[in-house]
Amino acid sequence: MIRMERAILLSFVTAAVSFTVSEAKLFLPWREAVKRKSAFLGDLLCCGYCTGHWVALALVAIYQVRLFDSWWWLDYALTVLVIAWLGGVQWGLMCWLMTRTGK
Repeated sequence: MIRMERAILLSFVTAAVSFTVSEAKLFLPWREAVKRKSAFLGDLLCCGYCTGHWVALALVAIYQVRLFDSWWWLDYALTVLVIAWLGGVQWGLMCWLMTRTGK
């Protein structure tokens, strides 16, 4: 169960980082600068769900979390998807709460 606990904790980190990068005013100039250079990358940075996949990939590579007992590459890919999805749900909840509070 400790593996799932680590994945859940990493999903909170994924949600927080992706929300901060894609929604916070602090990163607005950076998102706009990236968007001017590459519309594709700019769109990815403006999408918290998309950003969450890259954040989850980095976190899984750093912390070596493995949720499944299968081939290592499949295990890492599925773990990234699980953490990114959990982070995406949390990111959506944070966006909804910010909208509800008028922020």
